[in-house]
Amino acid sequence: MRKPQRLILAGLLGASALIAVLQVTAQEPAAAATPAVLSTAGPVAKATVERLLLNDATRAGKRIVAVGEHGYAITSDDEGASWQRGAGLRRTMLTGVRFADDKTGWVIGHDGLIAATTDGGASWHEQRFAPDEEEPLLGVYARDASNAIAVGAYGLYLETKDGGITWTERKITEGEDDRHLNAITAFGNGKLAIVGESGSLLISMDAGATWTAAKPPYEGSYFGALAIGSEGLMIFGLRGQAFVSSDAGVTWTAAEGSGPVTLLGGGVGADGSVTLVGSAGTVRISRDTGKTFAPLAPAKVAAYSTALPLDARHALLFGEAGTSVLELAGAAK
Repeated sequence: MRKPQRLILAGLLGASALIAVLQVTAQEPAAAATPAVLSTAGPVAKATVERLLLNDATRAGKRIVAVGEHGYAITSDDEGASWQRGAGLRRTMLTGVRFADDKTGWVIGHDGLIAATTDGGASWHEQRFAPDEEEPLLGVYARDASNAIAVGAYGLYLETKDGGITWTERKITEGEDDRHLNAITAFGNGKLAIVGESGSLLISMDAGATWTAAKPPYEGSYFGALAIGSEGLMIFGLRGQAFVSSDAGVTWTAAEGSGPVTLLGGGVGADGSVTLVGSAGTVRISRDTGKTFAPLAPAKVAAYSTALPLDARHALLFGEAGTSVLELAGAAK
């Protein structure tokens, strides 16, 4: 049974604007063909990469892995100069990817898709596919080769303790709360944070064994979270709202210069610099652990989903126009 009609503003679900709207109707769905599994792997042309909507990216050791539309999960071993496509994924929207080590990782997407890799993203093995439930997955965390968590629409929370052989659904919110969970991240020593719709903020002090709802500093939706320093946490989202906490979400400090355009993702460099990206070509950088941000002008005016620092002077941006390199030097001191 499909869920009642509702608009989901849950991160990266569409091809035209990255902040997408998924309409869920009360009518029964028409029969639809199951997306075909792609067996083809190999090089991806630069022109193809530049046309892709890429929703997320991460590191698998030194390798970069990015995922997006049409079941594209692409890898680069030369800091984004060239890309290879992994095999075994359906032609569906992929929304998130994380690795436990340089070989073992998980990708998530629409239709409740979860797939795993044990070869650094060269090939993927599907572990879950639930199109009838109409609950896209939006965030994923990989603790080690056995333990991972995926979160998504309508409060969906799935966990595995056996490497994905089984995924168990669990309710971590109280009452009838079904707000969408957009992202999950690790921070500090064994702590986790989940952020989502309408100020949703959940903190775990024990690697996900238990969860507590925290009072958000802003009641609007959050689309991402980052670990800052050894114990800090940054959360960000609608209208450029961004906040930093050094006490696991008990108190928050607003970041200066982060708004007003919606922030969707970001990354932290080896030097501690924080890069945040979002809609309408928004790129912001902080060199003081997220206290203040300065704007940057990317080469492409596009919506960006995330950023991976390459070195102290460059970051790789991902979004509705594939990938592009951003010059960081001189933006903020």
